[in-house]
Amino acid sequence: MHTTKMLTLSLLIASLTACVSQPTNEDTLTDADLIQAAQQKESAPTEGAQQWVIGYHHGTAVVKSFQCADLCPQNTLRVIYYDVPDVESCARIGGVSKQILVPIAITVAPRPFCFPKAIADNWEGYLK
Repeated sequence: MHTTKMLTLSLLIASLTACVSQPTNEDTLTDADLIQAAQQKESAPTEGAQQWVIGYHHGTAVVKSFQCADLCPQNTLRVIYYDVPDVESCARIGGVSKQILVPIAITVAPRPFCFPKAIADNWEGYLK
């Protein structure tokens, strides 16, 4: 009886752990995946800013975002970056913090982003 209870408890703990575990390899992006995503040419959305998580790189969420101001899709910028709250967090995970100009209304303004190192050095070449 004691063995049955221990087995049941072990299975329960294992199933709960699976619910809160870190991203699996299926969610992990390699450096090559990040470069491919950055080089990909895509149509810009026709309205508003849009963003979503495209996967995880070394356990950190990577976001693809289309920053659009008043002239969509003509004035749209696509950015791929780590989803971190601040510059200190960026440095802690090995990201590269850069300010880039994003469209706002009829102008542009600098905004900080945390880029994966694999795409940070050539980011200007990937801008769209």
